[in-house]
Amino acid sequence: MSQKSTESIDALVMQIVESESFRSAPMMRTLLTFLWKHRGEGLSEYAVAVDVLGKPADFDPRIDSSARVQISRLRAKLKEFYQAQEGFPLKLSIPLGSHEVQWTLLQPEEEPVVAPPPSVVPRRYAVAAAVVVVALASVCLLQFVRIRRLEAAGTPASAPLPRFWQAFASGSRPVDIVIPSPLYFFWPDRGVNVRDLSVLEFSQWRSSPWLRELSEKWGPPTLSQNYVGVPEMNAGIRLLRFLEGRVPQLNVIESRKFAADSVGARNTIFIGMPRTAVYLSDVSGRLNFYIERVEPDVVRSRKPLPGEPAEFKQIGYSADRIRLPGIIAMLPPRPERTVSLLLLGRSPTSIATMLSSSDGLRLIEEQWVKGGSPNAWEMVIEADVYRGDTVARVVPVAFRAISADFWK
Repeated sequence: MSQKSTESIDALVMQIVESESFRSAPMMRTLLTFLWKHRGEGLSEYAVAVDVLGKPADFDPRIDSSARVQISRLRAKLKEFYQAQEGFPLKLSIPLGSHEVQWTLLQPEEEPVVAPPPSVVPRRYAVAAAVVVVALASVCLLQFVRIRRLEAAGTPASAPLPRFWQAFASGSRPVDIVIPSPLYFFWPDRGVNVRDLSVLEFSQWRSSPWLRELSEKWGPPTLSQNYVGVPEMNAGIRLLRFLEGRVPQLNVIESRKFAADSVGARNTIFIGMPRTAVYLSDVSGRLNFYIERVEPDVVRSRKPLPGEPAEFKQIGYSADRIRLPGIIAMLPPRPERTVSLLLLGRSPTSIATMLSSSDGLRLIEEQWVKGGSPNAWEMVIEADVYRGDTVARVVPVAFRAISADFWK
């Protein structure tokens, strides 16, 4: 069998995104990566505008054609690529009037590539067959951050910060937005990445029966932690857009590159969940609200107040729409007088949308005032999300003050 027959479709997509044609167009790289990841999901123009272009939740495609313009530019960029790379084995196209990527593998081999049988990987584990494609998100994010910084250098100062963000950004400290790099277990010889959601640290892989079984067949796994997820990246970009020009020295950084000792010197926004970011495990364990399980998601209260639910569960309305619980926690200042903000949940885009919209911030402030306006607090939110991480509605449903001796 030729080398080409062993290359995955995802690897070929990576070659397109990393090509000379796309290298100087970070938005086209991000857009192509997003459309490829969500192929077959019936993406809407609204989803492209909100999730990729950072448009607000009230985006109306009837009066704003930016999504159509970017899709048109992507078609032109793909045409440019194929003109420069004649004979490339993978043909990508986006039909007019559509936002779906269609693909054709040219010059098929005699033997088709067959996916592993479903029994190989249990459903409760995420086996990352498309890890290479998602890795592109990290590259696109870094390029996006660099470009936005250059643009911000010549941009007038933004409007004053809302009260929520004033409380977080007090003291004019630099701000880090930390995006998690999920933990995978990798067998290079097999080309298989496995993610066991019950294992939070690589050194604990032997605690997983499934990983032990695979290690008996293929040998011990190696660590694979080289990308950020698209939802977390989208949330980070949304917050970056909102805070640019309003806080000093704003940075976006992957958790694997985040130095723990920098927390004392900088205000920090942590995005993700304990399972995707080990540094959240200890801190989130001190909160009253915590994520008990995922898929279906459950947020529990350690000490429910009278009339308050003990748990907040995922609700499935249809195949396309679900309600997911999440947590926002404004922690007390550390001894160094820096502040940490935790955004925990499976839909970080929902939380970021709430924190970057006037309606969302108004709902947060109402709950905050109702709870006595404490300096530090935690809140449960519920988000109605359509397939593809499109946010329909986010509301706060529970609130609790955090004691000043949290760090003791």
